[in-house]
Amino acid sequence: MLAFFSLAQQVRVSATSYDIGRLQIDQERLEARREDLASDLNRLGREPAVRKLGLDGGLGQLGEPLVLPAR
Repeated sequence: MLAFFSLAQQVRVSATSYDIGRLQIDQERLEARREDLASDLNRLGREPAVRKLGLDGGLGQLGEPLVLPAR
């Protein structure tokens, strides 16, 4: 009975170690993805990138503003 209990504990420790390893890999993957997204936000948030996305989306340059005289 004691040998079975010891084996069960070893299996539990192995499973926990496997879970920890898997979670560390997931954390590293998510951190790399976060860094990629932060880089994209920095790059795409700048005026030239926003302007290009607008032009690619069919938007055009604004004309001169229309100034209405005061009454």
